[in-house]
Amino acid sequence: MPDFFAMINRQAKLVVNLSRIVGEVLQGRESTHSLCLLDLEQRREELQRRNQAAVSSVHDRHARLDEIDWTMNALDRSAAGLFQIARSLDHLRSTRDEVASQMILIIQHAIESLQHGYAQLADGSPAAECSADAAIGSKDALGSYRSLAFQGIDQRQELAQSTRRPETSSGSPGHALWLYELHGVLAGIAHELADAGSILKGWSRQLSASLLDRSAGAVVRSLSRQLLFS
Repeated sequence: MPDFFAMINRQAKLVVNLSRIVGEVLQGRESTHSLCLLDLEQRREELQRRNQAAVSSVHDRHARLDEIDWTMNALDRSAAGLFQIARSLDHLRSTRDEVASQMILIIQHAIESLQHGYAQLADGSPAAECSADAAIGSKDALGSYRSLAFQGIDQRQELAQSTRRPETSSGSPGHALWLYELHGVLAGIAHELADAGSILKGWSRQLSASLLDRSAGAVVRSLSRQLLFS
C-alpha cells in the first residue's frame, strides 16, 4: 500500500516553498523568471505523476481513497494558481499591491498549517485538527482582505475620474482588472486549501477515534492503511 500521507506531506512542502517565492516576487525581492520557480514547476509535475500513479495502483476504490485523490489534486491546483500568479507579476514592476502581499501571507500560513498537519498524520499522530482549523479559517481571512481591495480599487478609480487626472499605470482600467483577477486567483487558492483542511480535520478525528478503541499497548500502524481499511 502506498504511503499516501507521506506523499501528500511532500507535495504540501513544495507548495509551501512555492508560496514563499511568490511572496518574495510580490515584494520585488525575487525575479518572475527565477530558476527556483522553474525547478519547483518541474518538481510539481513529477510529484503529480507519482501521486496519480499511486492512486491508480489501488484497485479497491472508495470514499477515503477519493478524499486522498481530491487532496492531492487540490494541492496541485493551488500550485498551478501560484505559478499563474508568478508568471503574471511583470504587471507589478511599476507599483506594488500591498493587499496581494497580505493575501499571499495568509495562503502561506494556510499551506504551512496543512503541511504540519500532514506531517503529523504521516507519523501516526491524531493531533492535526488545530492545523486543519488554521487552514479552514484562512478563506474568511483572505476574503476580508479581498473586500478591502475591491473598495480601494473603486475609490482610486472614482477619485481619478472626479479630478480628471491622467490615468497612471496603477489607476488604469487595465491594471484594476488585472488586480481583480489576481485577487480572484488568490481567493480560489484559499478555497482549495480550506476544503483540503476540512478533509484533514476529518482524517484527524477518524484517527483519534481509532486510537481510543485500541488498547494502551497497541502500535499505531500506517495511517494510509488505517484510513483505507478501518
